[in-house]
This record gives sequence, structure tokens and C-alpha cells, in this order.
Amino acid sequence: MMRRFGMHSLRLGFLSGCLLGLVASCDQMSNNNNTDMGMGDGGTVQQEQNLCNGAGCVGAPCAQPSDCTEGNSALPAVCWGTTLLNVSQNVRTPGGYCTRECSVDADCGTAACVQLPGSAKKHCMAKCASATRCRKPGYSCAFDGTSGGICFPNGNFDCNPAGPEGTCEYGSNGYLGGCIRVAYESDHGGICHLQCQLGSKTCPPDDRAGTPAPPQSCIYVDTSFDVQGNPSPTGDKFKGNLCFQQTSAPKALGEPCQYYSECQDSLQCDRFNTNPALRVCRALCVQGTQGVPPEPIGLFKPAGSMPVGNVCSNAAETCTNALRAGQGEGKPGLCTPR
Repeated sequence: MMRRFGMHSLRLGFLSGCLLGLVASCDQMSNNNNTDMGMGDGGTVQQEQNLCNGAGCVGAPCAQPSDCTEGNSALPAVCWGTTLLNVSQNVRTPGGYCTRECSVDADCGTAACVQLPGSAKKHCMAKCASATRCRKPGYSCAFDGTSGGICFPNGNFDCNPAGPEGTCEYGSNGYLGGCIRVAYESDHGGICHLQCQLGSKTCPPDDRAGTPAPPQSCIYVDTSFDVQGNPSPTGDKFKGNLCFQQTSAPKALGEPCQYYSECQDSLQCDRFNTNPALRVCRALCVQGTQGVPPEPIGLFKPAGSMPVGNVCSNAAETCTNALRAGQGEGKPGLCTPR
């Protein structure tokens, strides 16, 4: 059984999006859509050169709390000896992970004060801004929704977003999946999401993210380009339809939106519209004349799912290439005014 991420989604804008959670939304990566992540030298080295290194630092190996010395000594030091938060069902922390209870970043020395899902307290986590900063093996520099990241156990980062086509096998049954980046690294840098058909109820609840499993919806993503239309600086490959956790209050048809996955099931944000006032949630559809595309072999299809076709329910709208998926038979689109 796959262990809980202990966080699924730092905001895909960035993972409420895809890490403070199951890295808690994987909205972060899809919403940021591969902005420059500073994979090289230069600014990344400058950002990391004054961080704590060696024994006792936040993020260092430990066997007991007294091994952990960085930060405000007036607050309890903590050693996550085997699992995140020392909760048995959470992801493993190889070699242990030094941390400390905190209220603000200043309590953590050079680290960051973070409140992880499932914890009533905040804890210090090592800062990072590159693929080389965190301990190897066992840890990756996971996006935290700010300008950098945190060193996070990568036992559940189960795919390579820069691998062939960016695809992956989801779950023990090997259903079709797509890899979404949640960390600076490529190896152990992505989380596999189920591929799906656009429509209503075409995604199952996300049973990897605890009980009750949060609902998901199917949206189109293209990780091979950034939001400016430039090739991904990290070489991410996947483009297609994937299941993402719904937000707690998804937006309705016609409501203003900014991110890929903030609309209700069967809708997606028209975020590429050249008129900012028209960037609203619109109905998903399939371009072409043949209606609902055939199901690919290996696709998981929940009972009761209702895939969309090429006909928009609003007669004043037609299915267009608003998602920049390309024009052609079976390509994803949005219902936009004629």
C-alpha cells in the first residue's frame, strides 16, 4: 500500500497545489506550468550558500532530538526518526530528519517554519532552491509555494516528469498516468496522476490523500511549455488529461478564474484568453465531428462517468482550441462564444 504523502499539494499555482500535502494541491505545478526553477548556478548558488550544513542542522540525519541543534533553543527540538511527523502511516524519513517546533521562520535559523497537513504545530524544514541541495538519497527539493522549496522525503515522488512522454503507471494495476513535477529534481521529482476523459465524474476520489478521499476532476495540462509559451526549462513532457484534486470551493461556470484546476467538475479556466475579463470557467469539450473520443487502452474509467463530446450545451457557443492543445479531431477544447 502506498504511504500517505503527509502533504499532497503545495499549490499547482503551486503542490494546495501538488506538497504541503500529497504535495495539497498539485495545482501548483499545473498552475505555474513550469516557470523557470533556477536549475543551474548563478542565483541558485547565491540563494543557498548561507544555509546551515552538517550535523545538527534542520534537515540533517538524527536518531534523537538532542542531535538537532539549529534554531531557537527555547523551543523543543524534534527528530522525525522514521516517518514524517513521526506518524506511522506518513512517508518515511530515511536516516531521520532534524526539525524543531516553531512559530515563525526566525525560530528555525536558516530553515523555514512550516505547518504540515495533519499537524497542529508548525515545524522547521530545511530550505532549498536547487536539485542538489537536499540529502541524497531519500529527499528532494519540493516546491513550497514561495520562491524556493523545502527538503522533503521523496518516497512517494514516484515518477520522472522529464521521462519519455512524461507518462507513468498509476497504482498497482498500472493504469495510464501522467507525471507532474513537484520538485526541482527530475528523478524522484514528480507525482503520477491518473489520465482521464474530459467530462463529469470521470475521475475517482484521490484515495492517496487520506480519509475521506478528496474529489478530483479531469483537466487538460501541457507541461512541455511554460505560461509564456516557451519550452519547459526542465524538459517536462506530459500533455493530456489528468485528474487533480478539486479545491474546497470550486468556481462555477462563468466565474473569473486564474488557475487550471479551480473550476467545478467538467469545467476548466479559460486562462489563455487575451481579454483578462473573459478568463472565466468554461465547459470542457472535444474538438472535431466524431463526438466522444474512444477510450485508450489502460485508461481507468469510474462507474457513472460522463465524458463530454463535441457539442456545447449552450447553442451560442462552439468548441474551440482555447486550451492551446492544438486543432484537430479529438483535441481538448472549451465551449466559447461563437
